[in-house]
Amino acid sequence: SVIETHKLCEKLNIPFPEVNIPSEDLEKPKDFYVFKGKNAPTVIHIPLFNVVNYKLETYRHEYETFQCPYNHEKITELMDLAGKNILYNKEKLKKQIEEAVRKKRHN
Repeated sequence: SVIETHKLCEKLNIPFPEVNIPSEDLEKPKDFYVFKGKNAPTVIHIPLFNVVNYKLETYRHEYETFQCPYNHEKITELMDLAGKNILYNKEKLKKQIEEAVRKKRHN
C-alpha cells in the first residue's frame, strides 16, 4: 500500500511526501490521491480497487494480496481494471503532470 511504501521510504531515507488518507477511505478508498511534499516528489496513488469500481468487496475477496500465482484470466481482468482506472482519471493525471512541469520550469 502507499502507506507501507511511505514507511519504507522513511526508514531508508528516501524522499517521499506525507501520506494522509482519511480513516473512512481505508475501507472504501477513493479512486485518486495526490501526495505532495516540500522536498519530495509528488506521488499519485490510484488504488486498483476503489469506490468507483463498484465491486470493491468482490474484488478484495477474489484478489487477495498473497494469492499467487494468478491465472491468465485473473491477470487479464486486473490489467483491464488498471486500464479503466487510468481512463477514469485521465484528466486528473494530466492536470497533475502539467502542474509538475510548470513547477519544474519555474525552479
